[in-house]
Amino acid sequence: MKENYFVSPLLNMASFLKTRSKLVLAIIAVYLFFLVINLPASVVLPAFKLPANVKANGISGTAWSGNIRNLYISGVKLGSVRWQLQPFYLITGAIAGNVNIEKDQQHIKTWLKLSPSGKIELEETRFKINLSSLQPLIYGMPFSYAGMASGHFPVSRIYKNNYVAMNGKLSLRNIEMLAPQRQVFGGLDIDFRAEKDGMTSGRIKDNGGQLQISGNLTIHKDGVVRLSAKLAAQQKGSTLDNVVSFLGARDVTGKIQLNNQFKLW
Repeated sequence: MKENYFVSPLLNMASFLKTRSKLVLAIIAVYLFFLVINLPASVVLPAFKLPANVKANGISGTAWSGNIRNLYISGVKLGSVRWQLQPFYLITGAIAGNVNIEKDQQHIKTWLKLSPSGKIELEETRFKINLSSLQPLIYGMPFSYAGMASGHFPVSRIYKNNYVAMNGKLSLRNIEMLAPQRQVFGGLDIDFRAEKDGMTSGRIKDNGGQLQISGNLTIHKDGVVRLSAKLAAQQKGSTLDNVVSFLGARDVTGKIQLNNQFKLW
Protein backbone atom coordinates (compact mmCIF):
# COMPACT_ATOMS: atom_id res chain seq x y z
CA MET A 1 0.00 0.00 0.00
CA LYS A 2 2.76 2.44 0.92
CA GLU A 3 4.52 1.73 -2.38
CA ASN A 4 1.36 2.51 -4.36
CA TYR A 5 0.78 5.58 -2.20
CA PHE A 6 4.09 7.09 -3.32
CA VAL A 7 4.40 5.65 -6.82
CA SER A 8 0.92 6.46 -8.10
CA PRO A 9 1.27 10.29 -7.84
CA LEU A 10 4.62 10.08 -9.61
CA LEU A 11 3.14 8.07 -12.46
CA ASN A 12 0.26 10.55 -12.73
CA MET A 13 2.72 13.44 -12.86
CA ALA A 14 4.79 11.71 -15.56
CA SER A 15 1.65 11.08 -17.60
CA PHE A 16 0.61 14.71 -17.21
CA LEU A 17 4.01 15.99 -18.34
CA LYS A 18 4.03 13.65 -21.30
CA THR A 19 0.61 14.73 -22.55
CA ARG A 20 1.36 18.41 -21.93
CA SER A 21 4.94 18.45 -23.24
CA LYS A 22 3.96 19.93 -26.60
CA LEU A 23 2.06 22.72 -24.89
CA VAL A 24 5.01 23.45 -22.59
CA LEU A 25 7.44 23.52 -25.53
CA ALA A 26 5.10 25.82 -27.45
CA ILE A 27 4.91 28.23 -24.51
CA ILE A 28 8.70 28.23 -24.21
CA ALA A 29 9.08 28.82 -27.96
CA VAL A 30 6.64 31.75 -27.90
CA TYR A 31 8.43 33.23 -24.91
CA LEU A 32 11.83 32.98 -26.62
CA PHE A 33 10.35 34.37 -29.84
CA PHE A 34 9.06 37.54 -28.19
CA LEU A 35 12.24 37.80 -26.15
CA VAL A 36 14.33 37.88 -29.33
CA ILE A 37 12.24 40.40 -31.28
CA ASN A 38 12.22 42.78 -28.34
CA LEU A 39 15.97 42.71 -27.85
CA PRO A 40 17.56 46.14 -28.37
CA ALA A 41 18.74 46.66 -31.95
CA SER A 42 22.06 47.91 -30.55
CA VAL A 43 22.60 44.39 -29.16
CA VAL A 44 21.35 42.39 -32.14
CA LEU A 45 23.07 44.19 -35.07
CA PRO A 46 26.64 43.93 -33.71
CA ALA A 47 26.07 40.18 -33.40
CA PHE A 48 25.90 39.98 -37.20
CA LYS A 49 29.19 40.11 -39.08
CA LEU A 50 28.75 43.14 -41.30
CA PRO A 51 31.13 43.51 -44.27
CA ALA A 52 34.19 45.63 -43.55
CA ASN A 53 32.92 48.38 -45.86
CA VAL A 54 29.60 48.73 -43.98
CA LYS A 55 29.40 51.05 -40.98
CA ALA A 56 26.35 51.87 -38.85
CA ASN A 57 26.04 54.30 -35.96
CA GLY A 58 23.22 55.68 -33.87
CA ILE A 59 21.39 52.35 -33.54
CA SER A 60 18.13 52.49 -31.58
CA GLY A 61 14.83 50.65 -31.18
CA THR A 62 14.41 46.89 -31.13
CA ALA A 63 15.21 44.00 -33.44
CA TRP A 64 11.57 44.15 -34.52
CA SER A 65 11.29 47.91 -35.04
CA GLY A 66 14.46 49.97 -35.10
CA ASN A 67 16.55 52.76 -36.58
CA ILE A 68 20.08 53.49 -37.72
CA ARG A 69 20.90 57.19 -37.67
CA ASN A 70 23.67 56.91 -40.27
CA LEU A 71 24.55 54.01 -42.58
CA TYR A 72 27.76 54.06 -44.62
CA ILE A 73 28.78 51.71 -47.42
CA SER A 74 32.31 52.08 -48.84
CA GLY A 75 32.44 55.59 -47.46
CA VAL A 76 29.13 56.60 -49.02
CA LYS A 77 26.60 57.94 -46.53
CA LEU A 78 23.27 56.37 -47.46
CA GLY A 79 21.41 58.16 -44.67
CA SER A 80 19.10 56.99 -41.92
CA VAL A 81 17.51 53.53 -41.94
CA ARG A 82 14.17 52.50 -40.45
CA TRP A 83 12.79 48.97 -40.40
CA GLN A 84 9.57 47.35 -39.26
CA LEU A 85 9.82 43.57 -39.36
CA GLN A 86 6.94 41.12 -39.53
CA PRO A 87 7.59 38.71 -36.63
CA PHE A 88 5.77 35.77 -38.23
CA TYR A 89 8.60 35.25 -40.75
CA LEU A 90 11.15 34.84 -37.96
CA ILE A 91 9.54 31.50 -37.13
CA THR A 92 10.60 30.20 -40.57
CA GLY A 93 14.12 31.57 -40.17
CA ALA A 94 13.53 34.42 -42.63
CA ILE A 95 13.74 38.15 -42.05
CA ALA A 96 11.02 40.23 -43.70
CA GLY A 97 9.49 43.66 -43.34
CA ASN A 98 9.45 47.24 -44.51
CA VAL A 99 12.78 49.06 -44.89
CA ASN A 100 13.18 52.80 -45.52
CA ILE A 101 16.47 54.60 -46.22
CA GLU A 102 16.30 58.39 -46.34
CA LYS A 103 18.78 61.20 -46.84
CA ASP A 104 17.68 64.75 -47.66
CA GLN A 105 15.42 64.39 -50.72
CA GLN A 106 16.73 60.92 -51.53
CA HIS A 107 15.11 57.66 -50.49
CA ILE A 108 14.93 53.91 -50.96
CA LYS A 109 11.73 52.22 -49.78
CA THR A 110 10.92 48.54 -50.11
CA TRP A 111 9.42 45.42 -48.57
CA LEU A 112 12.33 43.03 -48.12
CA LYS A 113 12.56 39.32 -47.36
CA LEU A 114 15.82 37.47 -46.74
CA SER A 115 15.43 33.69 -46.72
CA PRO A 116 17.84 31.23 -45.03
CA SER A 117 18.58 29.82 -48.51
CA GLY A 118 20.03 33.18 -49.57
CA LYS A 119 17.11 34.28 -51.72
CA ILE A 120 16.31 37.99 -51.69
CA GLU A 121 12.75 39.11 -52.41
CA LEU A 122 11.73 42.74 -52.87
CA GLU A 123 8.28 44.20 -53.41
CA GLU A 124 7.14 47.73 -54.23
CA THR A 125 10.69 49.05 -54.33
CA ARG A 126 10.86 52.79 -54.99
CA PHE A 127 13.94 54.97 -54.96
CA LYS A 128 15.31 58.37 -55.86
CA ILE A 129 19.08 58.90 -55.69
CA ASN A 130 21.34 61.82 -56.53
CA LEU A 131 24.16 60.16 -58.47
CA SER A 132 26.72 62.70 -57.28
CA SER A 133 26.32 61.26 -53.77
CA LEU A 134 27.82 58.00 -55.12
CA GLN A 135 30.99 59.76 -56.29
CA PRO A 136 33.14 58.28 -53.45
CA LEU A 137 32.58 54.82 -54.99
CA ILE A 138 34.89 55.78 -57.87
CA TYR A 139 37.43 57.63 -55.72
CA GLY A 140 40.66 58.10 -57.63
CA MET A 141 39.05 58.04 -61.08
CA PRO A 142 39.76 61.14 -63.22
CA PHE A 143 36.14 62.13 -63.75
CA SER A 144 33.02 63.17 -61.88
CA TYR A 145 29.36 63.08 -62.82
CA ALA A 146 25.90 64.25 -61.80
CA GLY A 147 22.27 63.31 -62.37
CA MET A 148 19.26 61.66 -60.77
CA ALA A 149 18.23 58.02 -60.72
CA SER A 150 14.72 56.94 -59.81
CA GLY A 151 12.73 53.78 -60.19
CA HIS A 152 9.79 51.61 -59.30
CA PHE A 153 10.12 47.82 -59.16
CA PRO A 154 6.87 46.10 -58.10
CA VAL A 155 8.49 42.65 -57.83
CA SER A 156 12.12 41.52 -57.69
CA ARG A 157 13.62 38.11 -56.88
CA ILE A 158 17.36 37.51 -56.66
CA TYR A 159 18.94 34.16 -55.93
CA LYS A 160 22.62 34.05 -56.84
CA ASN A 161 23.57 31.44 -59.44
CA ASN A 162 19.93 30.42 -59.74
CA TYR A 163 17.80 33.26 -61.08
CA VAL A 164 17.40 37.01 -61.28
CA ALA A 165 13.84 38.18 -61.79
CA MET A 166 13.17 41.91 -61.79
CA ASN A 167 10.16 43.76 -63.12
CA GLY A 168 10.15 47.53 -63.14
CA LYS A 169 11.56 50.72 -64.59
CA LEU A 170 14.80 52.62 -63.98
CA SER A 171 14.96 56.28 -65.07
CA LEU A 172 18.12 58.38 -65.35
CA ARG A 173 17.66 62.13 -65.73
CA ASN A 174 19.97 65.10 -66.34
CA ILE A 175 23.03 62.91 -66.67
CA GLU A 176 26.24 64.86 -67.23
CA MET A 177 29.97 64.52 -66.82
CA LEU A 178 31.44 67.37 -64.78
CA ALA A 179 35.16 66.64 -65.09
CA PRO A 180 37.60 66.58 -66.76
CA GLN A 181 35.32 68.34 -69.24
CA ARG A 182 31.66 69.15 -68.79
CA GLN A 183 29.45 67.13 -71.09
CA VAL A 184 25.66 66.87 -70.94
CA PHE A 185 24.13 63.52 -71.98
CA GLY A 186 20.45 63.86 -71.07
CA GLY A 187 18.45 60.93 -69.77
CA LEU A 188 17.28 57.41 -70.52
CA ASP A 189 14.86 54.75 -69.31
CA ILE A 190 15.39 51.03 -68.87
CA ASP A 191 12.32 48.79 -68.67
CA PHE A 192 13.17 45.51 -66.92
CA ARG A 193 11.27 42.27 -67.36
CA ALA A 194 11.82 38.83 -65.83
CA GLU A 195 12.41 36.04 -68.36
CA LYS A 196 11.64 32.32 -68.11
CA ASP A 197 15.26 31.14 -68.25
CA GLY A 198 16.25 32.71 -64.93
CA MET A 199 17.45 36.09 -66.16
CA THR A 200 16.17 39.63 -66.53
CA SER A 201 16.14 41.64 -69.75
CA GLY A 202 16.06 45.42 -69.99
CA ARG A 203 15.00 47.60 -72.92
CA ILE A 204 17.00 50.84 -73.13
CA LYS A 205 15.69 54.03 -74.73
CA ASP A 206 16.67 57.68 -74.41
CA ASN A 207 14.11 60.36 -73.58
CA GLY A 208 15.10 62.85 -76.28
CA GLY A 209 18.26 64.25 -74.70
CA GLN A 210 21.61 65.04 -76.31
CA LEU A 211 22.61 61.37 -76.39
CA GLN A 212 20.53 59.04 -78.52
CA ILE A 213 20.63 55.46 -77.29
CA SER A 214 18.60 52.32 -77.81
CA GLY A 215 19.39 48.72 -77.04
CA ASN A 216 19.13 45.88 -74.59
CA LEU A 217 20.62 44.92 -71.24
CA THR A 218 20.50 41.36 -69.88
CA ILE A 219 21.31 40.25 -66.33
CA HIS A 220 22.05 36.53 -66.20
CA LYS A 221 21.63 34.28 -63.18
CA ASP A 222 25.42 33.88 -62.85
CA GLY A 223 25.78 37.65 -62.39
CA VAL A 224 26.99 38.42 -65.91
CA VAL A 225 25.55 41.61 -67.41
CA ARG A 226 25.57 42.03 -71.19
CA LEU A 227 24.94 45.33 -72.94
CA SER A 228 24.13 45.80 -76.60
CA ALA A 229 23.22 49.32 -77.68
CA LYS A 230 23.48 51.83 -80.48
CA LEU A 231 24.67 55.36 -79.74
CA ALA A 232 24.63 58.68 -81.52
CA ALA A 233 24.81 62.36 -80.61
CA GLN A 234 21.74 64.47 -81.24
CA GLN A 235 23.85 67.14 -82.93
CA LYS A 236 26.47 66.11 -85.47
CA GLY A 237 29.82 67.82 -85.05
CA SER A 238 29.16 68.59 -81.38
CA THR A 239 31.58 67.79 -78.58
CA LEU A 240 29.41 64.82 -77.63
CA ASP A 241 29.51 63.59 -81.23
CA ASN A 242 33.31 63.60 -81.09
CA VAL A 243 33.28 61.73 -77.77
CA VAL A 244 30.94 59.05 -79.13
CA SER A 245 33.10 58.59 -82.24
CA PHE A 246 35.91 57.21 -80.05
CA LEU A 247 33.72 54.21 -79.14
CA GLY A 248 33.81 52.64 -82.60
CA ALA A 249 32.93 52.85 -86.27
CA ARG A 250 29.57 54.23 -87.39
CA ASP A 251 27.06 52.15 -89.34
CA VAL A 252 25.04 53.35 -92.34
CA THR A 253 22.64 55.20 -90.01
CA GLY A 254 25.49 57.09 -88.36
CA LYS A 255 25.17 55.21 -85.08
CA ILE A 256 27.85 53.30 -83.21
CA GLN A 257 27.27 49.76 -81.99
CA LEU A 258 28.38 49.24 -78.39
CA ASN A 259 28.80 45.74 -76.94
CA ASN A 260 30.09 45.19 -73.44
CA GLN A 261 29.77 42.83 -70.51
CA PHE A 262 30.77 42.73 -66.87
CA LYS A 263 30.09 40.60 -63.79
CA LEU A 264 28.07 41.67 -60.75
CA TRP A 265 28.93 38.63 -58.59
